[in-house]
Amino acid sequence: MRAAESSFGRPPKASGRWLFPLRMWYRARAWWRHQRISRRLTHVLGPQYRRSQELIEIDITYLCNLNCFNCNRSVRQAPEALHLPLEAVTSFVDQSFARGKHWRRIRVLGGEPTLHPAFFAIIEELRRYRRAHPGCLIEVVTNGHGEAVRSKLSRLPADIWIENSAKTGEVQPAFGPFNLAPVDDAAYRHADFRNGCAIMRDCGMGLTPLGYFPCAVAGGVARITGEGGGRQELPSDDDDMADLIERNCRLCGRFRDGHYVPTNLRPALLEERMSPSWIALYRAWWRKHKPGRPLPAVLAGEAAAPVSAPTASHFEKPT
Repeated sequence: MRAAESSFGRPPKASGRWLFPLRMWYRARAWWRHQRISRRLTHVLGPQYRRSQELIEIDITYLCNLNCFNCNRSVRQAPEALHLPLEAVTSFVDQSFARGKHWRRIRVLGGEPTLHPAFFAIIEELRRYRRAHPGCLIEVVTNGHGEAVRSKLSRLPADIWIENSAKTGEVQPAFGPFNLAPVDDAAYRHADFRNGCAIMRDCGMGLTPLGYFPCAVAGGVARITGEGGGRQELPSDDDDMADLIERNCRLCGRFRDGHYVPTNLRPALLEERMSPSWIALYRAWWRKHKPGRPLPAVLAGEAAAPVSAPTASHFEKPT
């Protein structure tokens, strides 16, 4: 098997005569999402989404060679060369064996994962797991930017799949407004954040330098809030991680829409958008981690980006 682009679990792009009905369908789903996450319906129906037991994403580093607007790992907003130790990956593999875990897919992400100083050793640890479970897909998610990154990708074993977004700059029109915290929006005053979103089901649980989370995005949120890390051991299947979902989803812009919509059914995002909670959190992070350093422009002013009610225009593709 050659290293190639993986299409694992990816919905088709809307086109042609289906464009209008699909647009109406996703608008209806946006309306239902907003009703479904209310405390009243959640009390009756339970959380809308639960974390996957078969998929996991591993954020091995927050170091990146790009500074994309609206990064959902806060690489631009709070740059930090924080790596997941190789020993944590070894422990993950060992605990997966001990628990009899059958992962269908393990994704390696960042930041830019190829910048991890032990990148190839991490890949070999995951291949150690796959030798016992050959049906598991191991996938590297990369921005493909720069000769150094491309050189490392070319050296990956042929059985590792690559999702290469081939980014060339900091403006990413297909991104969503990660830094528009739903807790800052009056439209979400009745929301039960334990509902989470489709990312933890469709992309999987996350392992990050701060531990295990219901999704890797939540681990990125926790890095900034400092409110506590994730689980330090591989969670049991009956751990729904509701405390971590509620704590981190209240800040995550992906909660607002909750599920994937094709990129051509939502407008391009060409500017940085940030609500008051995130401005305050990033300013506090900079004071703690980079004292005396000038703030990024988006954090320097007093005004926050407007927060709007949920519409189909906010949908973002899961990681």
